Amino acid sequence: MKFIRLIVIFAVFLSACGCNPEKPPFSSGNNKRYILVYSSAALSNPVIELASEYEKNGECAVDILTGGSAHQMRAIQVNKKGDVIFATVGDYVDILKTQGMVSETYELGSDRLAYFVAYGNPLKIDGKLDWLTNDRIRGIIGSALTSGAGEETHRALQKAGVLKNVFENVTSLASDSKQLLKAVADNNADIAVDWISLKYNPQSEGTQTVEIDSPYFREVKVKAGLITFSQEQDCAKNFLEFAASEKGRQVFLKYGIEK
Repeated sequence: MKFIRLIVIFAVFLSACGCNPEKPPFSSGNNKRYILVYSSAALSNPVIELASEYEKNGECAVDILTGGSAHQMRAIQVNKKGDVIFATVGDYVDILKTQGMVSETYELGSDRLAYFVAYGNPLKIDGKLDWLTNDRIRGIIGSALTSGAGEETHRALQKAGVLKNVFENVTSLASDSKQLLKAVADNNADIAVDWISLKYNPQSEGTQTVEIDSPYFREVKVKAGLITFSQEQDCAKNFLEFAASEKGRQVFLKYGIEK
């Protein structure tokens, strides 16, 4: 892999940097063709692995911007740059397609939210929503403005009628899935709501998952999309077809994205 960057969490990073719209912002300036890939933080490991394998064919290199899915969708809407998006919440890809900003979509599997707690579950946390409103528990959820996990959590808690109480009790909001995971792993939170697939992420060491016992927490479709503003449509489509192939799906499955 040539370049992997963490996407900033406020609006127009691409336009602000004065990037040449004909080139990905982190391309090295050589004559190699590049595609710019947006990946949610939760999908960054499988996307990096797939990109590394894809680059071996020598046709195109891959620049990856990782961060919260909700923010990445909005960055595409504002900046109208890039080639590919991978979103844990597939609804974002569908929205971009409806808006004419994605031309083709690819379904890669599914994921769902769960509690992450300290390994061994010393507080004996079960799947009830009451834990998120317990003032003796340090809770953290994602920001709905930047994080797909956050927006999905807010949606579910709103339907359950407890969002206001949870807001009053949580210690902070995280910008993306890996920050949620890190808060529990570093003992800065007792409970986080995050994608269950992240139990296969190296950052989950020291944590374990607890299934959430609520009908409002749904299974979501993980999707990728071909961005209509792509300057390298053939490379971008080849990469997406590789990601959606049986070999690609096996990589996603290894990281907890279920078929």
